[in-house]
Amino acid sequence: MKRLFFLTLVFFSCTVDKGNLIGTWQAVAYYETGQTVNTPLDAVQLSFSSSGDYAFRSIGFYEERGQYRLAGNYLHLKDSTVQNAVERTMKILFLSPDSLKIGMETAGKSSTVFFGKIKQ
Repeated sequence: MKRLFFLTLVFFSCTVDKGNLIGTWQAVAYYETGQTVNTPLDAVQLSFSSSGDYAFRSIGFYEERGQYRLAGNYLHLKDSTVQNAVERTMKILFLSPDSLKIGMETAGKSSTVFFGKIKQ
């Protein structure tokens, strides 16, 4: 019985509240391998809808759109603007109604992006 309670506690503590994720997020800080990367973040936005759609906009007119899904504290994105898109997985390190911290692994380097919510 204690084991079942512990497993239930672990499962629910690792679940992200989708309601907090819904909205438009503006990037405010970017770190790579623990070091601040000075890059313009004013164009970097990430939006999530309650229907499971996402949109990402970045530096240099880069945009993508597609479907997202949550599994525990992992965020899975699949870009529908390109053929044969590979689903990307990111870890939600922190989520509150106004703050989002995402961890990623790219080309062997870990990076972290901090976002602030700008629209519900």
